[in-house]
Amino acid sequence: MIYRTLAVAGLVLAGVTERVHSQGHSTFRPPDPAWLTWSPDSKTVTFQLIAGAPAAASPFNFNGYTDGNMTLVVPEGAAVVMAFINEDGVPHSAEVIPGTGPIPNMGGSTAIPRAYTISLLEGLPQGGKDTMRFTAAPTATYRIFCGVPGHGLSGMYIDMKVDPAAKEPSMVPTALLK
Repeated sequence: MIYRTLAVAGLVLAGVTERVHSQGHSTFRPPDPAWLTWSPDSKTVTFQLIAGAPAAASPFNFNGYTDGNMTLVVPEGAAVVMAFINEDGVPHSAEVIPGTGPIPNMGGSTAIPRAYTISLLEGLPQGGKDTMRFTAAPTATYRIFCGVPGHGLSGMYIDMKVDPAAKEPSMVPTALLK
């Protein structure tokens, strides 16, 4: 059931790709369905957060996306397991910060308890891994942000929306949520 639901979500995103592109937004690549799983019984979202995905135009990216152009939507109250890996030769980290206001220069303003990686300011080296475990609450829009000084300002963040109406997690172009 989980995989069938995510496969349907992938087909929906394929249609979204065309709509976003035709509206003049930057080219959107559908996310890899392997990045996101959902266990409805335990209300657990598992998300693979990849820093510096090699196929992206900029090394300052998460899963190939920059400047908040992708949003991870999670049900309010869900347990989130965010598995971070740095695939770039430059150190990176991750932190969930408020989704409003100016982009900070560096990490340290965690908006949800336990929603940050180790070595937040120094970053983890290439191949470095950490797992964030936290509860998706309260309802709001957040940024998943690289805490290494200057990286977030260079566009290294995606959005995360904690949504009480969401029945399961999804990844959607941020432009479609506005």
